[in-house]
Amino acid sequence: MVRPQKWDLIIVGSGAGGLVLALELAKKGLQIAILDRQPHPVSLPRGEIIQPNGLRLLDRFGLLPELLASDIYRNERVDFFQKKGPLLCTVDYRLLPAPPSYSLILLPKVAQDLLLKKIAQRSNVSLFWGTTFRGFVYEGTRLTGVEVDWNGEKTTLRAPVVVGGDGARSAIRTALQIEHRLHQYKDGYLTMVVDRPAGFEGESRYYLGRRAIFGAFPVSKEKLYLFYMVPSGLLERLREGSFDLFKEKILSFHPSTRSFLEGPLKAVSSWKETSYMSCFRVRCGRWVTDGAALIGDAAHAMNPHVAQGRNTAMEDGIVLAEVLETCFRKGEFSAEALSDYESRRRPSVEALQRLGDELTWLWNSGFPPVTWARDRIFRSIHFKRDLHDKILMTIAGLKESPFDLTDRWRALHLWGGLPDGPGENLT
Repeated sequence: MVRPQKWDLIIVGSGAGGLVLALELAKKGLQIAILDRQPHPVSLPRGEIIQPNGLRLLDRFGLLPELLASDIYRNERVDFFQKKGPLLCTVDYRLLPAPPSYSLILLPKVAQDLLLKKIAQRSNVSLFWGTTFRGFVYEGTRLTGVEVDWNGEKTTLRAPVVVGGDGARSAIRTALQIEHRLHQYKDGYLTMVVDRPAGFEGESRYYLGRRAIFGAFPVSKEKLYLFYMVPSGLLERLREGSFDLFKEKILSFHPSTRSFLEGPLKAVSSWKETSYMSCFRVRCGRWVTDGAALIGDAAHAMNPHVAQGRNTAMEDGIVLAEVLETCFRKGEFSAEALSDYESRRRPSVEALQRLGDELTWLWNSGFPPVTWARDRIFRSIHFKRDLHDKILMTIAGLKESPFDLTDRWRALHLWGGLPDGPGENLT
């Protein structure tokens, strides 16, 4: 039996939000334990986007120069194409009013490894891999720690406050009996990483059709991340079929895809080289209780269309660190004392969740009137700078600027003699 240990803060989950929270509070000299059920960091064959808001946070820790020097992809624009058709729209980060005027696309382990490296430099932060959360420890009604399985033994770790950053299916959230709604979107994405072909310079590509989405995002100097929308109910049927037929679906998705993917896809020979990414939305009645708080997907998972999952988790970590600093100074960890974190973060997060639902309804649709409207909206964004800038600022995480009724009306009407019908080449 491992002797119980006492900490100032226990964080369950080694995601970006928890690591940022630990780094912020470690500077104050607090003793912090980070627990993760995985035996080691896990890398999946998929990419992720760090938006300008996330890049600013990483720069706060002095990590941005090191990240830029890593094997990542500096992305300046996203090109949206109609399936079998023309360019619909370009969202151009270079038009942002202040730096950074780009996003970074990378393999998830790159940013995670940098944060873990920074954590390893802090003698007052301990990371426990292969640790399974089993429940909370209470003295009377006061939460005083957690019980875990670590190295095959039941262990008690004590702290006055516990933070759950353990994902959309959070065990911490369940143990706290926080009312929530976990919604799994019917569409997920089959993903893979292949060799990066020539031709991608500062751009990533998104292809939209009727009930069809395919994306090609560079993640490094040598690798390209592919994602293909597959309803979760059809996944097993798809995997029971020929992998070569699936590759042919990708190659024929758009007139351009065969030209740059035929070579890279030859090196991928089986379903084992792919992964499936399910998509979730989490809405919680509250994010804090006496002695505990939720961050990231545990509190507010959102559809990946908004590309803000890691970024919002890191912002959670920064704000919660500020609130906890006051709590430690006062020795007060009640739900009321922690509530400022939730009140500061919830409005912007819920705005992004609403946007994610709206984009899912619009982008994933197979209903012809909706896909017609979607393509028309993209064309308007391409030519109307104010609409483009609203979308860009929201995607970049710098300002939530949802379309109002006037914006929506203008987005559906192409004025000024621009090409009007679907299929017209706007380039």
